[in-house]
Amino acid sequence: MSRSGAERRAAFIEAAAAAAHAWRDPAHPARAEAVARTLEAPNRFTEEAVAYAVNVEMHRLTSEALGAWLGERVAARPGAVGVLHEGRVPMGDLAAGLAVALMGRRWLGALPEASPYLIPAFVEEVRRRAPDFPARFLPAEALGRKAEALVTAGGDEARAYAAALCAAGEIPPERCFHRAARYSVAVLDGRESEAEREGLAEDALLHEGLSPRNVAILFAPGETPPDPYLEAFALFRSVFPAHPRTPGALQMQKAMLEAFGAPHAYGEGLEFLMSKGAPEPQAPGHLRWSEYDRLDEVGRWLVEHADVLACVVARADVAARLPASLPWTAPGQAHRPPLDPSDPLLAFLAAL
Repeated sequence: MSRSGAERRAAFIEAAAAAAHAWRDPAHPARAEAVARTLEAPNRFTEEAVAYAVNVEMHRLTSEALGAWLGERVAARPGAVGVLHEGRVPMGDLAAGLAVALMGRRWLGALPEASPYLIPAFVEEVRRRAPDFPARFLPAEALGRKAEALVTAGGDEARAYAAALCAAGEIPPERCFHRAARYSVAVLDGRESEAEREGLAEDALLHEGLSPRNVAILFAPGETPPDPYLEAFALFRSVFPAHPRTPGALQMQKAMLEAFGAPHAYGEGLEFLMSKGAPEPQAPGHLRWSEYDRLDEVGRWLVEHADVLACVVARADVAARLPASLPWTAPGQAHRPPLDPSDPLLAFLAAL
């Protein structure tokens, strides 16, 4: 990287870190306004979940963390990269946009209807300190024409839409980075402490089960009573209430379980739903409790499904008995991921 390029990136990193520090204050005017407008948008965000998401994002954007995250990686040449931001969680894919800009390219973002205010407001906060910070926001259909590469995430529908944008803009497939839809799981041994069960509740229920980092499946030894975990989930809901639309979204799932006589339990007001059965992800907010006899059987399942797992939640002594290559995290940490220097997105951007 040239001296001028290194100085420019250092200035952008400092500006982003300073903006994040300002946004740690919930009363900061720009943050407060963006949050208020976000809560009026068509989404399933709650005030508590938005505050949580913004706080986590702002606390991980320090100059030291950003520098260590990017290392010496830089784009081979300047150009524009489109980022099709998701709307499943507040500030979704902010890090992807920052990576584009901090690695020396122009960030062209397309924002979802569910969350069109938080990221642009934060970018404006960065621009107050670095006016030439290279980011702008466009309608999604413009990305194919304006960008030289595209970054997206989500399920089959999102992948197909991204492919259509790339085809319309004649962006070759190798310049399209897509992060497939994922979910998370937890591996229990029945000895989790009260604090760890409360952490699992956060991992499972925050963001109404819509985040790829939400625990969707809980593996538990056979005959482990689920009651202490259900109590922790109910306690979490007393602090982080469900979105008003969540009970309605779970009503059909509950009715189907009852019709088939499937074992299940749910929180008061249907703020969450848990059923016992095979380890298969259900609808957002509907958790699957899957019993196991041997931990090595769970290990084989995890390895077979590793490509769709965002993280695996477990106590350290449980994780130590399973494949180390899996994306382990401790209870209560699923929604607090550090910036990861091994993220394949960074290698993709550096190779452009």
